[in-house]
Amino acid sequence: MRRIHRRAGILLAALALSAVPLVHSAPRAEAGPAHCAPGAFPVIGPGAPDGVEGRLVALQPDVGPVGGGTQVTLNGTGLTPYTRVLFGSLGPDGCFTGREAPDVVVLSDTALIATAPQWPAAGAVSVVAVTPCGQRTNPLAFTYVD
Repeated sequence: MRRIHRRAGILLAALALSAVPLVHSAPRAEAGPAHCAPGAFPVIGPGAPDGVEGRLVALQPDVGPVGGGTQVTLNGTGLTPYTRVLFGSLGPDGCFTGREAPDVVVLSDTALIATAPQWPAAGAVSVVAVTPCGQRTNPLAFTYVD
């Protein structure tokens, strides 16, 4: 009889836990530390203390219209299914100001395709891949044209 009660208790505990909604614990970059201006993404440089390193080695094409929509292939290392791609500029305070690619398809840990977001004016910007915890790769250049 005691064995049946223990199993019932374990089953009830498992059912109670299964009703708890799962919440992704990685912080969204938009929340950011107080030193980042609104709309800026806090990022950590390559080779962060957690030992995870990502590196971008190529970006094709590296030019697109200010209206956005260009499918950009990024090749590198350390890309995950949770990788985000940011277009903009990195400030000395570690805050990345710019826009997130609206669509990212990770093909493997060495390749992904991102859609370039709209940009307000023609000019060169930096492109970085970012983990959900804010660790970034090295930047590569992308040029917006009219």
